Amino acid sequence: MDISTKLAQTIVLDMKKIINQDINYINTDGMIIASTDTSRIGLFHGGAKKVSYTRDNLIIRYDGEYTGARKGINLPIYFENTIVGVVGITGEKQEVEKYGEIIKRMTELLIKDAYINNLRNKEKENQRMIIEELLFNDEKKYDNGFLSRIKVFNIKENVPRVVVISEVLGESYNIIEEKDKILNLFNYKVIKCTENLMMQNKNNIIMILKKVSRESIEPTFREIAYTAQKEYGLRLKFGIGIVAEELHKIRESYEKARIALNWGISSKDEDINYYSDMDIELIVENVDKNVENEFCKKIMGNLDGKDISEYSEIIHLFEKFNGSIKQISDSLFIHKNTLQYKLNRLCHKTGYDMRKYKDFVVLRIAFLLME
Repeated sequence: MDISTKLAQTIVLDMKKIINQDINYINTDGMIIASTDTSRIGLFHGGAKKVSYTRDNLIIRYDGEYTGARKGINLPIYFENTIVGVVGITGEKQEVEKYGEIIKRMTELLIKDAYINNLRNKEKENQRMIIEELLFNDEKKYDNGFLSRIKVFNIKENVPRVVVISEVLGESYNIIEEKDKILNLFNYKVIKCTENLMMQNKNNIIMILKKVSRESIEPTFREIAYTAQKEYGLRLKFGIGIVAEELHKIRESYEKARIALNWGISSKDEDINYYSDMDIELIVENVDKNVENEFCKKIMGNLDGKDISEYSEIIHLFEKFNGSIKQISDSLFIHKNTLQYKLNRLCHKTGYDMRKYKDFVVLRIAFLLME
């Protein structure tokens, strides 16, 4: 494994904060590629070169004992049982020797962490490229790179899948960092199977998941949404598409998930919205804007903002409780007669009585359009 100069410089600077000694990172060719003493970067270090082939710690007792070396200690750095470099601590033997093994172990841990993070980033990038190819590529044929990537992820053609889009709503001072944390939640709780894929696109988290039941996946989405709201003050909305029985048909699931998400954002009701549950909403989503404005004005022209807010909730409850006056009034914490009065008032202002099925449909559409 080649250690980048950027990583090596980060390591030596971090280590100096701990022991307050100058530290060098030398590659296996004996070249100093990072140092807290920047004047030494790019110079040859004979002592470190010796360590890279003897694999033994080396105490340098005086400056110049080896070409380009200063007194101190040099230790081999391993990654997966292979020497990847040498770390050198400059100073008197009695001062630096006690830090040697600690700095060596910490350096090896930092290299391992960087390697793991690099693998994760590559995996994320591969997932992003697969998703973009599946959902946004207009070409009918897939290139060899794409076919290789889906082979690595063991993605099969004839496995039922569904697209889920989650949108992060809200503002935060640390929004980028917090979106990363939310992404990690999805990665940990949802993207468990290697065939599941995920990418982030601005405020959207797009997932292609193997088909699962609502009962198994919905509690997980609600748990993630709860954490996002509680910890970061951010709200998550979900749009869930239709099941695609074959991989090459997954774009349709994405398009349906997008419709469901857009409706969920505009309606402000449910956080998790399934395209398969949409009926009248599909019509509302596709109404011409001029027709929408004319219809709403005709039905609701006599209602003010307060009325619209109040009756929007009542209509929602009317549908939820199937017109039960008792359940609606209990939910609103008002007397049944008070609710009846409000319904009569709405009828007077609009000409439509919610208690009549035909009138309810008209009012329901009008209020949906207003949302």
